[in-house]
Amino acid sequence: MANILTIIRVIGTFPLVGMIFLEGISINSFILFVILGITDFFDGYLARKYNKTSEFGKIMDPFADKFLMLSITIVLLIKHIIPYWTLIIFIRDILAVIFALYYKKKTNIMVKSNIYGKVKTTLHILTIALTLFLGKWTIYSSILMIIAILLFIPEIIYTYKFIKNK
Repeated sequence: MANILTIIRVIGTFPLVGMIFLEGISINSFILFVILGITDFFDGYLARKYNKTSEFGKIMDPFADKFLMLSITIVLLIKHIIPYWTLIIFIRDILAVIFALYYKKKTNIMVKSNIYGKVKTTLHILTIALTLFLGKWTIYSSILMIIAILLFIPEIIYTYKFIKNK
């Protein structure tokens, strides 16, 4: 079931992006985005609760998250709804993925996701949901996004400690 939710998130990204690109922001785009965002929580929850974690899920879940968030961000940038500086959050994501892959290849140990990354993703989802709900970028959107970006600092500290203890 968890992997199905992950796949739904990937597939659901296409109509969401098309909807916003063609029609602009609407209550329908807000609702679809919230549903897709909720699948991010439930796929991990179900996989852990029923001990159904899989290699597919470990790879596809973060991909689905990044695919949804990058796709929605790009369409909102194209539509001039959100500022360009919001792309900074993806630099953080790219660096985290590159480092995790490098470390895995070097040590065969995968750096586990942590609370900072989960909170960052949640804040990012909330920022986009707020923007879709209000129909525009606001000071509250900026505050949420800045906090999400700044969570990279404790995440780096956590990762450093994780590596040091291995």
